[in-house]
Amino acid sequence: MNDLFIDFLTILLPTYFFFYMAITLFDRNKNSSLNRVAALLMLSFLFYFLGEYIKTSLLPQYQMQIVLYGSAPMLLLMISSLVHLCLLVGSPVTLPMQRMIKWIYAAPFTTLIIMLLCKDHTVLFNSNITDGRSPLDPLFLLLTLMYVGGYILLSVVILAVSLYRTREAKRRGLLGSLLLSLFALFAWFVIVTMLLVMKFITSRESMVLYFIGYLLWAVALRHLIGKHDFLPDYRKLFHILFESAPTAILLLDKKGGVREMNPRAKQLFVGYPSQRISEVLMVDETMSLKDRLALFIVERGKEARWEISLTHSDTSHLDLIAGLDVLEETGEELLVMHLTDITSLKEAERRLMESEQNYKYLAHHDALTGLYNRAAIQEQLHRMIRAQEPFALVLIDLDNFKLINDTYGHLVGDHYLKHIAALMKDHTIPGEFVGRLGGDEFIQIIPGIDDAADFNQEAYNRITSLFKHPYDLEGTALPVTFSAGVSFYPKHAADITDLLWKADEAMYTVKRRGKNEISVYAGY
Repeated sequence: MNDLFIDFLTILLPTYFFFYMAITLFDRNKNSSLNRVAALLMLSFLFYFLGEYIKTSLLPQYQMQIVLYGSAPMLLLMISSLVHLCLLVGSPVTLPMQRMIKWIYAAPFTTLIIMLLCKDHTVLFNSNITDGRSPLDPLFLLLTLMYVGGYILLSVVILAVSLYRTREAKRRGLLGSLLLSLFALFAWFVIVTMLLVMKFITSRESMVLYFIGYLLWAVALRHLIGKHDFLPDYRKLFHILFESAPTAILLLDKKGGVREMNPRAKQLFVGYPSQRISEVLMVDETMSLKDRLALFIVERGKEARWEISLTHSDTSHLDLIAGLDVLEETGEELLVMHLTDITSLKEAERRLMESEQNYKYLAHHDALTGLYNRAAIQEQLHRMIRAQEPFALVLIDLDNFKLINDTYGHLVGDHYLKHIAALMKDHTIPGEFVGRLGGDEFIQIIPGIDDAADFNQEAYNRITSLFKHPYDLEGTALPVTFSAGVSFYPKHAADITDLLWKADEAMYTVKRRGKNEISVYAGY
C-alpha cells in the first residue's frame, strides 16, 4: 500500500469518527454547555488532524499556510476547550474560575495573532528545513509548547483539585476517570516522542501514533460522557417534581384505573380505594370521571380541562380543576391527570355571587317585610308604562297602625307589618306586583285592568279578604284594617306621579268616609 492510502486509513478515515462524536454529543443536548464544549473539542481534533493530513499528503507546497492558519489555531482551540471542559466537569468547585474562561481562550489566540503580525511567515515556518529539526521559529515553538504543556497541566490541576474537594460519589468517579485518561494521553505523547527522538519511528509514523492516541482518548471521553451522564438526570428530576408537586397528579389507564399517584394525590383521596377514584369524582356534577374518560377516549381527545367535584365521607366538599393529557409512545394509552384544588376560589365565588344576589335583593326589596321597595315599584311602573300595558294601581294605608305601635310597642308593630305583607303575598296571583312604599303604606299593581268595570269582584274580594285575617298577639286578635285607593293606567293618568296622587286621593276619600274600604278614583 502506498503512503497516501496509509494516511487515508490512519488519519483521514478516523477523522470521520471525530465528526460523528461531535455531532452526536451536540445533538444529545444542545442546551448543555458541557456537551457543546465536548463537541467543540472533537471538532478541533478533527480539523487539526485533517490539516496535518492535507499538509503532509495532499498539498505539501502549502505547508506554511496550513500550519500557521489551520493546524496552529486548531491546536490552540483544542487545548483551550480541554481546559474549558475540565472547568465544567469540576463544577461547582470550579465556579469561581469559570469567569476566566474567556481569557483562557483569548490568551493563546492573541499570542498567535501578534506573532503573525510581527514576524515574517517564512521565519515562523521554514519549509526548507528537512533535516529532522522543527520548521517552526524557536520562539514560536517555545510559546506553542508552553501553551500546550501549560494548558494540559492546568487541566490536570483543575481535575485533581475538583476530585479532592468533591464529595459526590458519581462526580468523583467522573473526575478520577478523566484525570486518569489525561495521564494516559500524556504518557502516550511522551512515549511516541521518545520513539521519534530515538529514531525508532519516522515523523510520518509519529503523526499517525499521535493521532491514534488522541482518537482513543476522545473515544474514552465520549464513553465517560455516556457512562457518567453529563446530562441532567431527567428521570430523577421528574421523580422529584412528581413527588413534590403541590397539585395532585395521577397516572391513569384509559378505563380510569390508577397506575400511580403522587403524595398530594394520596392525601386528597385518603380513605378511597384507588380503583374507586374515577367513580367518586364527578365531572361538572353530572357525570362520573370514569364515564367521562370513556367519552374522551372515543372522541380521541389529546387534552382536556374539566371542573370536578369530590365529596368526602366526612361530608367535606372539594372543587377541583382537572387537566388531562394523553401520553403517547408508551405502548398503551395512558393519561396524566393534574388536579388543582380550587375549593377556596369556588367558595369565594359563591360568597361573591351570594353577596351580589343579596345586594340586588336589598336594592329592590324592603328590609323588614321582604316586599318590593319604592325603587323596585317605580322601576316596574316605568317598565309597564313604556310598554303601554294597562294596569290598576292600588294604594293601601293601614288604619290605626299608630295606635298599635303606641299600645304594644314598635316590635309588635314590626311583626304586624310582616303579617300584613305575608297576607298580601298569599292573596296575589302570578303577574301581580306587591310592594311597600314606606311606613304603613303598601302598593299592589294588577295588570290588565284599565277601568272600574274591569276591577272585578274577584280582584276586589282578594284585597278585602285581608280583613278576615287578624294578627294573633298571644291570644289577642289585632284586626287588619286599611283604606285603599285605586287609579288606572292609562285612564286616570299617563305618568307615575299622577297615578300615585290620584290613588292617594281615592284612599283619603275612604278615610274620610270611615276607613276600612276600597275606593276607585272618581275625578272623572
